[in-house]
Amino acid sequence: MSTANLSDEELEKAWKAGSSPAFATLFERYHRRVYGFLLRFTRDAHLAEDLAQRAFLNLYKKPPSGTGKARFKSLLFTVARNEAINELKKRGRRGETDLDSAPEGRDHGPSPEADVTKREEAARLAVALADLPEGEREVVLLRQVEGLTFREVCEVTGLSRDAVRWRLARGLESLRLALTGTVS
Repeated sequence: MSTANLSDEELEKAWKAGSSPAFATLFERYHRRVYGFLLRFTRDAHLAEDLAQRAFLNLYKKPPSGTGKARFKSLLFTVARNEAINELKKRGRRGETDLDSAPEGRDHGPSPEADVTKREEAARLAVALADLPEGEREVVLLRQVEGLTFREVCEVTGLSRDAVRWRLARGLESLRLALTGTVS
C-alpha cells in the first residue's frame, strides 16, 4: 500500500501502529519545511539540519500517545522550535548564516534581470527578517512562511491568540517599514 496519498492524520495513525513507511512519508513531506523554518530561526545551516533531524528522531523514538489534540504538523514544528530554543540557550549565542541560503525551488524566471531583482528583494527580506526580535520573527515565519494557522502557531509557541496576532502585526509592520525604507 502506497502511503503517499494518505492524509497526515492517516499516516500518523499508521506510524503509531508501527508503520515505518508512514513516518518516512511524513518525513518527506515536512523535512524541507522544518529545515527552512529552523534555518531562518537560527541562521545556521548546519545547526538547522541537525535540529531538524533531532526533531524527527525524537518524534519517531517517542510518538505521542493517543490521537493527540494537535495535528502532526503542529506537533512537529513545536518539537523543532523547542529543540532550537534549547540549543540556542545552551550555546548562548545566535548563528551566523544568512537567511537567503534557505532552500528554495529553482524559479526559472522570464529573464536574468528579473532573477537578479528577485534575488535582491529576497536578500532585503532576509536582512529585514533577521533584524526582527526573535518572538516576532518566529511568529512571522510560522504563519507567513510555513502557512500554519493561528491555532497551530498558538500550539507551537504556547502563546495566546492575541499574543500571536500582536507579534505578527508588529513583525509585519517592521518588515514593511524596513522594505519600503519608511521610518516610523
